Amino acid sequence: MRILVVGGSGLVGSQVLAEAGARGHEAAGTYRQCAQPGLRPLDLGDAAATAEILDSVRPDWVVHAAGWTWVDGCEQDPARARRENCEQPAMLARLCRERGCRLAFFSTSYVFDGADGPYAETDQPNPINIYGRAKWEAEQELQAILGGEALILRTICVWGRENQRKNFVYQVLKALREGRSLRLPADQLGNPSWAGDLAGWLADLMERGEKGVWNLAGDRPECSRVEWFCAIRDEARRRGLAPAGDQPGYEAAPTQALGQAALRPLQAGLRIDRIMGVSPRAPRSPADFSELIC
Repeated sequence: MRILVVGGSGLVGSQVLAEAGARGHEAAGTYRQCAQPGLRPLDLGDAAATAEILDSVRPDWVVHAAGWTWVDGCEQDPARARRENCEQPAMLARLCRERGCRLAFFSTSYVFDGADGPYAETDQPNPINIYGRAKWEAEQELQAILGGEALILRTICVWGRENQRKNFVYQVLKALREGRSLRLPADQLGNPSWAGDLAGWLADLMERGEKGVWNLAGDRPECSRVEWFCAIRDEARRRGLAPAGDQPGYEAAPTQALGQAALRPLQAGLRIDRIMGVSPRAPRSPADFSELIC
């Protein structure tokens, strides 16, 4: 297959490119701000430039792993949130339809309100923040444009190696090294999800020609940020990467006390029975962060 990854310099996109190459597929990727060797520059807001790249690569599949994922930023700038998380993917979908290529789109568990998770693919979305609403609108619009043929991939709490070193595992390791305590939400639950697993499952789905909504996430849908922190901390101490001691390294607080601009769905975990039924790949442990320190 020929695969084009829009957002190939990011956490998920870079793993998708690596997985596609490892499987012998012909893969190309784009970046917007973080230049990487071998990637092409692309502002997805430029329809002509996007069409030019599609015509050059002639992909069988386009993977949209871009967008604006800063949840509080989206709340403060709804127009940008909708433009980058809904309107631009819709434009990409129209270009894919014209060229007969398939589209895979990364969405989020934030399409749910978090009142009674974990959620299956068949549960009804009810987003409570701007980011979630933009993603849910995008899911619906893409399927309308592509006649139900879009592959929608919902995920949550993604971690793994990335050039910008900003995901939760990096934050925890940095704080441990510096002897700082992190303030963590005690009541937000969701699956820690390794980006390499998402890429592997996505490759399985593309090779099968699948469509529709699929949850791609780790196997602990009710894991709190405190539990995840403790798993990382304990492994870091075991490896000698953090000082031993009796200090927990965190302060737990309810979400409402954190002063975040956007509401958070508290029980936002995802059920992964569907992908486990078609892929032999088992999720990676959230404490197995070897790739981040090698």
